[in-house]
Amino acid sequence: MTVREIALSAAEILQADDIQSILGSDDGDVTDPDVRALVKCVDLAVRELAVDMPLIEKSAVRAENGVIPFAAFGAVPSTVRGVYRNGRAVRFKLVADGIYVGGDGEYKAEYTVAPPESTVDAEIKLGLGADADILCYLAARNYCLVTGRADEATVWDQRYNAETEKRRIMRRASLPKRAWA
Repeated sequence: MTVREIALSAAEILQADDIQSILGSDDGDVTDPDVRALVKCVDLAVRELAVDMPLIEKSAVRAENGVIPFAAFGAVPSTVRGVYRNGRAVRFKLVADGIYVGGDGEYKAEYTVAPPESTVDAEIKLGLGADADILCYLAARNYCLVTGRADEATVWDQRYNAETEKRRIMRRASLPKRAWA
């Protein structure tokens, strides 16, 4: 999904036909202030959703002098969820030039990256549990807040909170398989 698709969905639920027609056209004029505001609200929603439901990256990295340099990652991690060596978790500490692990060699790291600022036609990557509907509600809420429609913003905030809570409950609601002794 792209920023344009989410912005079109948000414009549809907000009943902003003028924004919807501009974004739906082939030239996709983003110089209109309302369109730019909605695209920025989608971008803000992606960033907020990345905190609530992060996209976890994994990569094999090499430590030298006990430090995994940030340059070993595709992008600078915003949070490091875990560092593993031979399948076992190792202690780590964030330092100025990388991740201190205390030993040299090959490691696997799990981390999150803050989403980059996106353009209208940029692809959006979402974490586990996030989907287009949740992102649409969040973008609609942001747009309502920016345009001064606080009452309508609370409606979209409630929809967002209800959907995310439903996903959290569904994630916790599984039972382990029964084992016979």
